[in-house]
Amino acid sequence: MNPGQDDLNLRKIMKPLLIYMMKRHIKYPRLFLLKCALTFGSFKRRIDTNRFPADFIALTAMPLWIYINLKKVLGQQKAYEIMRIPALTAGVAKQNILFDPVNKGRGFKQFIEKEFEINKTGTTRWNTIEIKLQTEKRLEFVVTKCLFHEFTTSLGIPEATSLICQTDNALFNSYLPERLIFHRGGVGKRIADGNECCHFIWELVDEDKPTR
Repeated sequence: MNPGQDDLNLRKIMKPLLIYMMKRHIKYPRLFLLKCALTFGSFKRRIDTNRFPADFIALTAMPLWIYINLKKVLGQQKAYEIMRIPALTAGVAKQNILFDPVNKGRGFKQFIEKEFEINKTGTTRWNTIEIKLQTEKRLEFVVTKCLFHEFTTSLGIPEATSLICQTDNALFNSYLPERLIFHRGGVGKRIADGNECCHFIWELVDEDKPTR
């Protein structure tokens, strides 16, 4: 079992942040979340369980249901921004724990090993990747199938995919700050942007060379 894969309760991270973010826009934020919880069962029954695995639904459905309800009340822009901080905070915490730096340390070799492991058994195990380049200082791959985007699209909220994508930027560029640089090779390089695949590029910067 990966450290933190099943024992980190993301709702305990997200709930207080959601309440804080909502309180200026929703009169009774705790009651709002309770209503979302009480109606979640009917929403969940509408999900195609033949297309989306049960563990995937368990991870993603409730936050997206909250977003859907916020969007109905506040509109897309405010709903998105309210969800952004809780989703980003919980996502970065989850992924950091999966990288297990306390036991594995932090280095490019350890990063690659854990990244491939997470893509097989962790929170991105439902996606399909294709490795383009792997050297001692650079790793490139593309995601050709993103179940997160397929799910948000099926729910009529494709814009919510980028709530998940944002975790990539925050996590990868903080793993080895100023030493391991993550980027996508330009703007619009994600499935969420309408591209046919998502680009992932990591570059290890020499210590004696300036970072960009």
